[in-house]
Amino acid sequence: MKTIKHILVCLDLTDIDKHLIPYASLAARVFHADAVTFIHVIQAYDLPNKSSKSFPDVKSSLNAMIREELDGRIDEKFRNSVSTRIKTRVAEEDAAEEILSFAGEMDADLLLIGQKYGEDRQKRYGGELSAKSECDILFVPEDPPLEIARVLCAIDYSKASKAAFDRALHLHRQQNAHLVCYYIQDSTRSYFPASTQKSASQNLSRAETRHQELMEQFGLDPEAFPCRIDASEALTSEGEKLYNAAEDDNADLIIVGAAGHTATETSLLGNITETLRRMEKSIPVMIVKDRENKKFFAQLLS
Repeated sequence: MKTIKHILVCLDLTDIDKHLIPYASLAARVFHADAVTFIHVIQAYDLPNKSSKSFPDVKSSLNAMIREELDGRIDEKFRNSVSTRIKTRVAEEDAAEEILSFAGEMDADLLLIGQKYGEDRQKRYGGELSAKSECDILFVPEDPPLEIARVLCAIDYSKASKAAFDRALHLHRQQNAHLVCYYIQDSTRSYFPASTQKSASQNLSRAETRHQELMEQFGLDPEAFPCRIDASEALTSEGEKLYNAAEDDNADLIIVGAAGHTATETSLLGNITETLRRMEKSIPVMIVKDRENKKFFAQLLS
């Protein structure tokens, strides 16, 4: 598992920042990050034309104003515990592309994105970042819990979900966080008659066996890390079922693995990550990227 050393936090000078900044402090502490960079992207259409004589002065004034505003919001205690930086960038067209480019330049390991309630623009914006980001992403809602005492990790026993479990296991070991795994059986892959008691029992037995094998790969006792096993159904999406399970468990964080471009991924976990991203939620969601598989998908989609 690649350690999280550098966190990139996307701010926009609205009320969501007052939730993101404290959560960035929490994330830096629990993942033992060395640096946190706050970025605000200015859209080029908000500035005078580049050919205008006033362009350099306006851009410089905006940069200074934004830095001063963010300086006032970042707690001094936070600054003393981790290296912090404030950056502003001008996006000619797409702010999300500018953030992705900057994340690559800075070799960011985790991208924090705020999600406002009922904000359709932010959902589309977050979709592009979720789909194309090379690094892990943490979607932070308004009023997030400022502790990570209970973690729900979605698994399907793929490489991506193992990476997610590895990240969740880190929180368990470093923060003593209670960790529960969650597995949804994809009933659409079952043979007819899938609804019979015998078939359901066989599916449950296979899922329990796979969970034991996963725990053995990490050298863990399966009984110490229980797995809640559900079956997919037509009336409720897998993402909704997972989120409901997290609420039932009073989870402070949901961790999901994802390979490739999550917005176009067709796997069960790929569908879950996209559903969770779009949902209006109160529990933060962390999407852990399988970087090796992502390179493969990027080549296919290019």
